[in-house]
Amino acid sequence: MKIRMAIVLFITFSTAIAQYSGYYTVNQNINANINENVKMSGNVNINKNISTIDYGKLALANAENEKTRLENLKFTDQQQKRILLEIASDPLSAFTYGYDNPIEIKGKEAKNYGFKRFKIIYKVPHNSLFTFAGAGRIENVSLDGVTTEIIFSAPWYNTTKVEFDTEEYAKMKHIKVGQLNEGQGLDGGDFFVHKKDIKRATVYGTKGFIGTLIWEDDYQYTITDNYSSFNKLEGDGVFYSVKVRYYGNKDEVTFEKLEGRKFYLKRLVEKVISTATAWDMKY
Repeated sequence: MKIRMAIVLFITFSTAIAQYSGYYTVNQNINANINENVKMSGNVNINKNISTIDYGKLALANAENEKTRLENLKFTDQQQKRILLEIASDPLSAFTYGYDNPIEIKGKEAKNYGFKRFKIIYKVPHNSLFTFAGAGRIENVSLDGVTTEIIFSAPWYNTTKVEFDTEEYAKMKHIKVGQLNEGQGLDGGDFFVHKKDIKRATVYGTKGFIGTLIWEDDYQYTITDNYSSFNKLEGDGVFYSVKVRYYGNKDEVTFEKLEGRKFYLKRLVEKVISTATAWDMKY
């Protein structure tokens, strides 16, 4: 009876897992870490997985799509056309041609973050790639349906006087890989997690970490990068965080498209986050 019950539970669990993407599945003999230097096997079929990805090829495809989109526009200024095509070839150029977005927070709103007042500034890349969407959010939508959003959270002053461990924060230990995480998704929904990863990163000019979560729910595939750092030299310490999401509807995108878009925009995204600045902080 116990054996029969175990078989039933195994079949039920396997069936549930089979409903989700197998792109990151370990039994496809892949490396647990995403290796940006892995070459394509040449097989373009349903057996595609993270071990067969060619990041260079995907980045080139993204650049060509951007060029095609821009070349279909009518330009009255050849200088403008040159700049936009430069950005399409190298998204990092969008930082050079972007603009600074300064924000001052004071009064009751600043008090919510432990401050009397503070100011922050970050670069909004050129609008050929990203548009300002309000409330600290900038957004890009690719021709093939991948949305990239960068969300700046206000800095938080450490009123608890206990040093914040950003490495532990980035590990997201409460999130379980290879299973459905119930009630922890957007709007309290459920989501299935394929992979977690942690790397070092610079956030608001302070060394910190990036915690990556690769997941899906009933509607979307998503890669979420949570950037965080803790500046312990400023008073009792200031915590910084920026969230980056790459996502799209399941009937429009694949995880491979998300990985390709992330790689294409990676240097630009990291530049925007690392150069963000907070100053005139009164606590």
